[in-house]
Amino acid sequence: VLGAAPAIVSFERLVNEADALRVRNARLGVVVCAYNQGKTKLGEDVHALAPYLDMVSLVAVTFPSYRNGRGYSTARILREQMGFTGELRAIGEVLYDQWHFMARCGFDAFEIDVALSLDSFNEALGELSDAYQPAADKYRGRLWQRHDITTNRR
Repeated sequence: VLGAAPAIVSFERLVNEADALRVRNARLGVVVCAYNQGKTKLGEDVHALAPYLDMVSLVAVTFPSYRNGRGYSTARILREQMGFTGELRAIGEVLYDQWHFMARCGFDAFEIDVALSLDSFNEALGELSDAYQPAADKYRGRLWQRHDITTNRR
């Protein structure tokens, strides 16, 4: 039984205890595993979270390995297709050189090693000055800017 304090629960618990969790008077978060062990299991389907999004103010997406990019897709689906506006937190193996890309996909919170300074984290987020691909953030990308410039000259 959860108390009155904010809590983060597994996706399975959210589904199984949805009625009880819905009436709680405290902030609620959920952990989504965008993977499972083994090559044939793809993890939890983030689309199945749709009926519960109104209950949660935080979604934590697990990155089991820096080589597993399913969390990026999960973030973009949550932001772009499902309209999730709450906190989107990257947890697990969250590496320095990926933070900028994670932020572009919609992550706005990161679980990072306690030994890392906040200055280093902020430096990594600002390291890349431009992007070419579309993303969940408001920045359209260099190719779209170029197209806008050339079409405005005609």
